[in-house]
Amino acid sequence: MKTSKWRLFMLSILIFLTGFTVKSVSATVKLGIAQLDSSMAYPFELKDRNGKLIRMADFKGKVVVIDFWVNRCAPCLALSEPLGKIRKYYEPNKDVVFIDINLDDNADVWKNCLDNGDVLTNRRYYYTDSLSISLSTAPEGFYHPMTGYYNMKGVPRWIIIGKKGEILERNPPRPLPEKNGIESAGSLRFKALINEYLWSTLKK
Repeated sequence: MKTSKWRLFMLSILIFLTGFTVKSVSATVKLGIAQLDSSMAYPFELKDRNGKLIRMADFKGKVVVIDFWVNRCAPCLALSEPLGKIRKYYEPNKDVVFIDINLDDNADVWKNCLDNGDVLTNRRYYYTDSLSISLSTAPEGFYHPMTGYYNMKGVPRWIIIGKKGEILERNPPRPLPEKNGIESAGSLRFKALINEYLWSTLKK
């Protein structure tokens, strides 16, 4: 009797674990990340506004800063200016590439934002500029597998990626606006992360 009960108990545990495993694997496959190394950048393939396919693999040997944003995102607009100054700072350095990825599910909305920006506190701001490669996840939008891979809960969000495709920083300091002409600590730390990495690669 005891043996029979023990077998039933073990069988129920096995069924539970099997069901849990199937659900977990199913969720992972749905995100398309089952065979990806979580320490490496998501291997995206996205189109720019002209329909050209851009791949993460295209930037091997470069430091890549990815900036995620959506339409009507006030913090994205507010932080676009200091991030623009960081892009300008690295413009002479061809080893650093900036990519902005729009997470709206409507490509027309994205393109309109690129052309016309948006108004914040009675002033027109642009989410990005010509120093960044602009891509879109439409029509998936925020439900693109990449957002799940980076465990994104909202925007703005930045990811800094090393020359071999390794993730250097998932949550770098926010590049905040200047005050009285003085660069913010967040912007300085943001650049320091990149500069320290570049310096370390030069010494090898």
